[in-house]
Amino acid sequence: MKHLTLFICAIFLITGLFAQEVDMKSKRGENILPKAGEFALGIDAMPIVDYFGNLFNGTTGNSAAFNFIPTLNNTNATIYGKYYLEDQVAIRGSLRIGHINFYDREFVTMNLQIPNPDAKVTDVYHGNATNIVLGGDYLMYRGKGRVQGYYGGGAFINYNSWKDSFKYGNEMNEEFTTPSYYDFLVADAEVSGSQRVLAQYSNNDLGLTLRGVVGVEYFFAPKISIGGEMGLGFNLSKDGGYTTTETWTGSGREVKTEKLAVDSFIGIDTFTSGSLFVMFHF
Repeated sequence: MKHLTLFICAIFLITGLFAQEVDMKSKRGENILPKAGEFALGIDAMPIVDYFGNLFNGTTGNSAAFNFIPTLNNTNATIYGKYYLEDQVAIRGSLRIGHINFYDREFVTMNLQIPNPDAKVTDVYHGNATNIVLGGDYLMYRGKGRVQGYYGGGAFINYNSWKDSFKYGNEMNEEFTTPSYYDFLVADAEVSGSQRVLAQYSNNDLGLTLRGVVGVEYFFAPKISIGGEMGLGFNLSKDGGYTTTETWTGSGREVKTEKLAVDSFIGIDTFTSGSLFVMFHF
Protein backbone atom coordinates (compact mmCIF):
# COMPACT_ATOMS: atom_id res chain seq x y z
CA MET A 1 0.00 0.00 0.00
CA LYS A 2 2.96 2.32 0.62
CA HIS A 3 4.05 1.94 -3.00
CA LEU A 4 0.52 2.75 -4.15
CA THR A 5 0.56 5.92 -2.06
CA LEU A 6 3.91 7.00 -3.52
CA PHE A 7 2.68 6.31 -7.05
CA ILE A 8 -0.50 8.36 -6.59
CA CYS A 9 1.46 11.24 -5.05
CA ALA A 10 3.89 11.23 -7.98
CA ILE A 11 1.09 11.26 -10.56
CA PHE A 12 -0.73 14.09 -8.78
CA LEU A 13 2.45 16.13 -8.46
CA ILE A 14 3.43 15.77 -12.11
CA THR A 15 -0.09 16.67 -13.19
CA GLY A 16 -0.04 19.69 -10.88
CA LEU A 17 3.11 21.07 -12.42
CA PHE A 18 1.34 21.30 -15.77
CA ALA A 19 -2.12 22.30 -14.54
CA GLN A 20 -3.67 25.29 -16.19
CA GLU A 21 -3.83 28.32 -13.92
CA VAL A 22 -7.50 29.23 -14.14
CA ASP A 23 -9.94 30.37 -11.49
CA MET A 24 -12.25 27.39 -11.69
CA LYS A 25 -15.92 27.42 -10.68
CA SER A 26 -18.60 24.76 -10.63
CA LYS A 27 -21.70 24.86 -12.84
CA ARG A 28 -23.47 26.57 -9.94
CA GLY A 29 -20.82 29.26 -9.81
CA GLU A 30 -19.15 27.92 -6.63
CA ASN A 31 -15.41 28.31 -6.17
CA ILE A 32 -13.76 24.94 -6.49
CA LEU A 33 -10.62 26.04 -4.63
CA PRO A 34 -10.55 27.41 -1.05
CA LYS A 35 -9.98 31.09 -0.39
CA ALA A 36 -8.22 33.11 2.31
CA GLY A 37 -10.00 32.94 5.66
CA GLU A 38 -11.55 29.51 5.06
CA PHE A 39 -11.09 26.41 7.18
CA ALA A 40 -10.73 22.75 6.29
CA LEU A 41 -11.14 19.48 8.18
CA GLY A 42 -9.64 16.21 7.03
CA ILE A 43 -9.46 12.50 7.80
CA ASP A 44 -7.28 9.65 6.59
CA ALA A 45 -8.61 7.96 3.47
CA MET A 46 -6.63 4.74 3.91
CA PRO A 47 -9.52 2.74 5.48
CA ILE A 48 -11.57 3.43 2.33
CA VAL A 49 -8.63 2.62 0.03
CA ASP A 50 -7.98 -0.62 1.95
CA TYR A 51 -11.64 -1.58 1.72
CA PHE A 52 -11.92 -1.19 -2.04
CA GLY A 53 -8.43 -2.61 -2.55
CA ASN A 54 -9.45 -5.75 -0.69
CA LEU A 55 -12.33 -6.23 -3.15
CA PHE A 56 -9.67 -7.54 -5.54
CA ASN A 57 -8.42 -10.23 -3.12
CA GLY A 58 -11.70 -11.87 -2.18
CA THR A 59 -12.63 -9.05 0.26
CA THR A 60 -10.08 -10.35 2.74
CA GLY A 61 -10.18 -8.20 5.84
CA ASN A 62 -13.40 -6.43 4.90
CA SER A 63 -16.60 -6.27 6.88
CA ALA A 64 -20.05 -4.95 6.08
CA ALA A 65 -18.89 -1.45 6.98
CA PHE A 66 -15.69 0.53 6.56
CA ASN A 67 -13.40 -0.10 9.52
CA PHE A 68 -12.36 3.21 11.03
CA ILE A 69 -11.62 1.68 14.44
CA PRO A 70 -7.96 2.51 15.17
CA THR A 71 -5.24 0.58 16.91
CA LEU A 72 -2.54 2.53 18.65
CA ASN A 73 0.12 1.85 16.04
CA ASN A 74 -1.70 3.22 13.00
CA THR A 75 -2.91 6.63 11.85
CA ASN A 76 -6.53 5.86 10.94
CA ALA A 77 -7.78 8.22 13.68
CA THR A 78 -5.71 11.26 12.72
CA ILE A 79 -7.70 14.49 12.34
CA TYR A 80 -6.41 17.37 10.21
CA GLY A 81 -7.40 21.00 10.55
CA LYS A 82 -6.31 23.74 8.14
CA TYR A 83 -6.75 27.51 7.93
CA TYR A 84 -5.95 29.55 4.81
CA LEU A 85 -3.98 32.69 5.66
CA GLU A 86 -4.02 33.59 1.97
CA ASP A 87 -5.53 31.93 -1.11
CA GLN A 88 -2.38 29.84 -1.49
CA VAL A 89 -0.89 29.89 2.02
CA ALA A 90 -2.25 27.78 4.88
CA ILE A 91 -1.36 26.49 8.33
CA ARG A 92 -2.31 22.90 9.16
CA GLY A 93 -2.61 21.10 12.46
CA SER A 94 -2.74 17.35 13.07
CA LEU A 95 -4.13 15.66 16.17
CA ARG A 96 -4.33 12.04 17.17
CA ILE A 97 -5.37 10.90 20.67
CA GLY A 98 -5.72 7.20 21.37
CA HIS A 99 -6.26 5.32 24.62
CA ILE A 100 -7.05 1.66 25.19
CA ASN A 101 -7.96 -0.21 28.41
CA PHE A 102 -7.90 -3.99 28.44
CA TYR A 103 -8.77 -6.56 31.14
CA ASP A 104 -8.00 -10.28 31.05
CA ARG A 105 -9.29 -12.50 33.87
CA GLU A 106 -8.17 -16.10 34.33
CA PHE A 107 -9.01 -18.77 36.91
CA VAL A 108 -6.15 -20.50 38.76
CA THR A 109 -6.11 -23.17 41.44
CA MET A 110 -6.53 -21.84 44.97
CA ASN A 111 -3.57 -22.56 47.23
CA LEU A 112 -4.79 -24.74 50.08
CA GLN A 113 -3.05 -26.98 52.62
CA ILE A 114 -5.32 -29.74 51.38
CA PRO A 115 -5.43 -29.31 47.57
CA ASN A 116 -8.82 -29.01 45.93
CA PRO A 117 -8.75 -28.79 42.12
CA ASP A 118 -12.28 -27.38 42.09
CA ALA A 119 -11.37 -24.39 44.29
CA LYS A 120 -10.42 -21.43 42.12
CA VAL A 121 -9.30 -17.81 42.46
CA THR A 122 -9.12 -15.12 39.77
CA ASP A 123 -5.98 -13.41 38.46
CA VAL A 124 -6.48 -10.13 36.62
CA TYR A 125 -4.32 -8.49 33.98
CA HIS A 126 -5.03 -4.80 33.28
CA GLY A 127 -3.33 -3.22 30.27
CA ASN A 128 -3.63 0.34 29.03
CA ALA A 129 -1.89 2.22 26.26
CA THR A 130 -1.84 5.83 25.12
CA ASN A 131 -0.81 7.42 21.83
CA ILE A 132 -0.78 11.21 21.41
CA VAL A 133 0.45 13.05 18.32
CA LEU A 134 0.31 16.82 17.96
CA GLY A 135 1.77 18.65 15.00
CA GLY A 136 1.63 21.67 12.76
CA ASP A 137 2.79 22.68 9.26
CA TYR A 138 3.10 25.87 7.23
CA LEU A 139 2.09 25.15 3.63
CA MET A 140 2.37 27.12 0.39
CA TYR A 141 0.35 26.14 -2.70
CA ARG A 142 1.07 26.47 -6.40
CA GLY A 143 -1.43 26.33 -9.25
CA LYS A 144 -5.05 27.39 -9.79
CA GLY A 145 -6.51 24.25 -11.35
CA ARG A 146 -8.10 21.28 -9.65
CA VAL A 147 -4.67 19.83 -8.92
CA GLN A 148 -2.85 21.87 -6.27
CA GLY A 149 0.75 21.13 -5.43
CA TYR A 150 2.11 22.37 -2.12
CA TYR A 151 5.30 22.46 -0.06
CA GLY A 152 6.29 23.57 3.40
CA GLY A 153 7.34 22.20 6.75
CA GLY A 154 6.64 21.92 10.43
CA ALA A 155 7.08 19.86 13.60
CA PHE A 156 5.41 16.97 15.41
CA ILE A 157 5.50 15.85 19.04
CA ASN A 158 4.52 12.26 19.79
CA TYR A 159 4.03 10.32 23.01
CA ASN A 160 3.36 6.58 23.17
CA SER A 161 3.17 4.64 26.44
CA TRP A 162 1.76 1.43 27.88
CA LYS A 163 1.37 -0.11 31.34
CA ASP A 164 0.59 -3.65 32.47
CA SER A 165 -0.71 -4.33 35.99
CA PHE A 166 -1.34 -7.74 37.58
CA LYS A 167 -3.49 -8.70 40.55
CA TYR A 168 -3.18 -12.25 41.86
CA GLY A 169 -5.75 -14.26 43.80
CA ASN A 170 -3.14 -16.33 45.66
CA GLU A 171 -1.00 -14.30 48.02
CA MET A 172 2.73 -14.86 48.46
CA ASN A 173 3.41 -15.54 52.16
CA GLU A 174 5.16 -17.88 54.60
CA GLU A 175 2.49 -20.52 54.06
CA PHE A 176 2.74 -20.41 50.27
CA THR A 177 6.16 -19.19 49.15
CA THR A 178 5.63 -20.35 45.54
CA PRO A 179 1.96 -19.61 44.92
CA SER A 180 0.10 -20.61 41.80
CA TYR A 181 -0.63 -17.73 39.41
CA TYR A 182 -1.43 -17.10 35.78
CA ASP A 183 1.57 -16.05 33.67
CA PHE A 184 0.03 -13.54 31.25
CA LEU A 185 3.37 -12.40 29.80
CA VAL A 186 5.24 -15.54 28.73
CA ALA A 187 3.61 -18.92 29.31
CA ASP A 188 -0.02 -17.81 28.95
CA ALA A 189 -0.86 -20.56 31.41
CA GLU A 190 -1.05 -21.33 35.12
CA VAL A 191 2.39 -21.64 36.74
CA SER A 192 3.92 -21.35 40.21
CA GLY A 193 7.03 -19.59 41.45
CA SER A 194 8.71 -17.42 44.04
CA GLN A 195 8.89 -14.35 41.77
CA ARG A 196 6.25 -12.65 39.60
CA VAL A 197 5.61 -9.30 37.94
CA LEU A 198 3.21 -6.87 39.58
CA ALA A 199 3.49 -4.05 37.03
CA GLN A 200 5.53 -2.88 34.09
CA TYR A 201 5.50 0.50 32.39
CA SER A 202 7.13 1.90 29.30
CA ASN A 203 6.96 5.30 27.63
CA ASN A 204 8.30 3.58 24.55
CA ASP A 205 8.24 6.64 22.34
CA LEU A 206 8.63 10.27 23.35
CA GLY A 207 9.89 12.21 20.40
CA LEU A 208 10.13 15.34 18.30
CA THR A 209 10.10 15.36 14.51
CA LEU A 210 11.10 18.31 12.33
CA ARG A 211 10.17 17.87 8.70
CA GLY A 212 9.77 19.34 5.27
CA VAL A 213 6.87 18.17 3.09
CA VAL A 214 5.79 18.23 -0.53
CA GLY A 215 2.39 17.00 -1.66
CA VAL A 216 -0.65 17.48 -3.80
CA GLU A 217 -4.42 17.82 -3.43
CA TYR A 218 -6.94 17.09 -6.16
CA PHE A 219 -10.28 18.96 -5.88
CA PHE A 220 -12.74 16.50 -7.40
CA ALA A 221 -15.70 18.60 -6.17
CA PRO A 222 -16.07 22.20 -4.97
CA LYS A 223 -13.83 22.50 -1.90
CA ILE A 224 -13.57 18.74 -1.40
CA SER A 225 -10.17 17.23 -2.10
CA ILE A 226 -8.13 14.06 -1.81
CA GLY A 227 -4.39 14.20 -1.47
CA GLY A 228 -1.13 12.73 -0.29
CA GLU A 229 2.35 13.88 0.52
CA MET A 230 5.96 12.92 1.07
CA GLY A 231 8.69 14.57 3.04
CA LEU A 232 12.05 14.49 4.74
CA GLY A 233 12.15 14.50 8.51
CA PHE A 234 14.59 14.62 11.40
CA ASN A 235 13.47 12.62 14.43
CA LEU A 236 14.73 12.63 18.02
CA SER A 237 13.11 10.24 20.51
CA LYS A 238 13.76 8.29 23.68
CA ASP A 239 12.07 5.65 25.80
CA GLY A 240 12.26 4.25 29.30
CA GLY A 241 10.14 2.78 32.07
CA TYR A 242 10.14 0.43 35.03
CA THR A 243 9.24 -3.07 36.21
CA THR A 244 7.84 -3.93 39.67
CA THR A 245 8.17 -7.51 40.94
CA GLU A 246 7.45 -9.41 44.13
CA THR A 247 9.88 -12.10 45.34
CA TRP A 248 10.03 -14.51 48.25
CA THR A 249 13.58 -14.09 49.53
CA GLY A 250 13.53 -16.96 52.02
CA SER A 251 12.82 -14.69 54.95
CA GLY A 252 9.96 -12.63 53.61
CA ARG A 253 8.16 -11.05 50.66
CA GLU A 254 10.07 -8.29 48.88
CA VAL A 255 8.57 -5.83 46.39
CA LYS A 256 11.14 -4.16 44.17
CA THR A 257 10.90 -1.60 41.36
CA GLU A 258 13.68 -1.41 38.79
CA LYS A 259 14.03 1.27 36.16
CA LEU A 260 14.57 0.24 32.56
CA ALA A 261 17.56 1.56 30.65
CA VAL A 262 16.72 4.66 28.62
CA ASP A 263 17.19 4.22 24.88
CA SER A 264 17.43 7.08 22.41
CA PHE A 265 17.08 7.44 18.66
CA ILE A 266 18.22 10.10 16.22
CA GLY A 267 17.53 9.73 12.54
CA ILE A 268 16.68 11.39 9.26
CA ASP A 269 14.60 9.74 6.56
CA THR A 270 11.99 10.24 3.87
CA PHE A 271 8.42 9.35 4.79
CA THR A 272 4.82 9.40 3.70
CA SER A 273 2.70 11.57 5.97
CA GLY A 274 -1.03 11.17 6.35
CA SER A 275 -0.92 8.52 3.60
CA LEU A 276 -3.98 9.53 1.60
CA PHE A 277 -6.39 12.04 3.12
CA VAL A 278 -9.73 13.66 2.32
CA MET A 279 -10.22 17.37 3.12
CA PHE A 280 -13.49 19.28 3.39
CA HIS A 281 -13.23 23.08 3.07
CA PHE A 282 -15.76 25.62 4.31
